[in-house]
Amino acid sequence: MLHKYFDAHCHLQDPRLAHCIDQVIQDATTQGVEYFSCNGCFESDWSKVKDLSARHKEITPNFGLHPWWVHERSEGWLGNLRDMLLSVPHAGLGECGLDHHKRGITDLSTQEIVMRAQLRLAKELHRPCSVHCVRAFGSLSSMLHEEGPFPAGLVLHSWAGSSEMVKQLARIDAVYFSLSGHSLRLSDQKLKAMLREIPLDRLLLETDSPDGIEGLQTCSQAPIQSVAPRSDSHEAHGDAPKLNHPANIKAVLACVCKHLSCPEPDIAEAAFKNALRLFPARDSQR
Repeated sequence: MLHKYFDAHCHLQDPRLAHCIDQVIQDATTQGVEYFSCNGCFESDWSKVKDLSARHKEITPNFGLHPWWVHERSEGWLGNLRDMLLSVPHAGLGECGLDHHKRGITDLSTQEIVMRAQLRLAKELHRPCSVHCVRAFGSLSSMLHEEGPFPAGLVLHSWAGSSEMVKQLARIDAVYFSLSGHSLRLSDQKLKAMLREIPLDRLLLETDSPDGIEGLQTCSQAPIQSVAPRSDSHEAHGDAPKLNHPANIKAVLACVCKHLSCPEPDIAEAAFKNALRLFPARDSQR
């Protein structure tokens, strides 16, 4: 059965996909992926997302400053972000967030200042916001409770927090939990406990393409589709992980349903409708 999918978080502007992005999008749509929420991560990235969304009506653009690139921001980054969002009325804000794990990036206190500024901008402009969080769930929870609610919605992308953290954050209106291959790398016990706490009307599915394939390779019983790398790239010679295809959202769905013991049509339909509430499709305005 072919379900309808909305990839709630991906990076189709990634240079690793540039050589074949039109084909990747076409292949994904033929397999049921009707829409994509494409996230920019740093200032020079935003125009690429905007241009790609202008070429493909299926793409909702998002512009944000990711914690990995906070140290590269310009003096006028926040004004630049505001201008970019105002130039695309249907765009969301993201990817922004907090990261305690990756080495060599900006200190957490600066990350928090930048993150708060983006949350406030998303609220001011009434835009959905896509959030990255790695080993900073306590800090994130405190910040969201202080800065919320978020009437336009907030996506916790590649959610891999505990079941207790789901309970805390689900109390904030319009906070959604988006599941990807990264999420599925939790132990079976932790994953099942976490999934059971996510309200069905707050659940999203994503691929984080072109990343996120590793978790799917370990949990999926179905074949995983990878993107053919450029012939002159490291990936083509087996020196790097294969690239995740947005069509693999089907595998995310299958893994989630397996752990929840739920029928695929129920989860697929709920996730699709939830994403449309956050990111109204431009061609139908559903």
